[in-house]
Amino acid sequence: MSAGDWPFSFTDEVRFADLDAMGHLNNVAFLAFLESARVAYVVAADPAHNPGQASEFGFILAEAKISYRSPGRYGELIETRLRPKTVGRSSFRIEFEMRVGERLVAEGYDVTVTFDHHRGESIPIPASLRERLIADGALPR
Repeated sequence: MSAGDWPFSFTDEVRFADLDAMGHLNNVAFLAFLESARVAYVVAADPAHNPGQASEFGFILAEAKISYRSPGRYGELIETRLRPKTVGRSSFRIEFEMRVGERLVAEGYDVTVTFDHHRGESIPIPASLRERLIADGALPR
C-alpha cells in the first residue's frame, strides 16, 4: 500500500536498547514503536491532551496483533503508518504497518480503550478524537 492510503505516520529510530541478542529489533520493542505512533496520533487529534500527565482520559491497550515481516536493525528509521478501522463507544481499532523505506517490517492492528484510571472504568471516546478517527476512515461499530 502506498503512504497515501495511511492518514498518519510517525517515524522513530531503532536504538541500541531496542535490539535483541541477534542485533534485530526485539519483538517487545515493536509494541513501544506502535505506542509512540498511537500517542502521537492522539495528540495530533487533541493537542490539549498531555499523555504524560493525569487527565480526564487515558488509554488501555486491549489487544494487539503483530505480523513480523523483516528485521529492524540499529539506526534504521522505522515509519509507523496508522489507519483507523473501527470506532465504538469507548474503543477503537487501528491498523498499522511499519516500514524502513519500501521494506515492510511489520503489520497488524491494535484495539485501544479510553479509560478513566481514577474510577477504574472505560469511558466514551472524547469528541475530538472520535471526529478525527471518523475523518480518517474509521467506521462506527
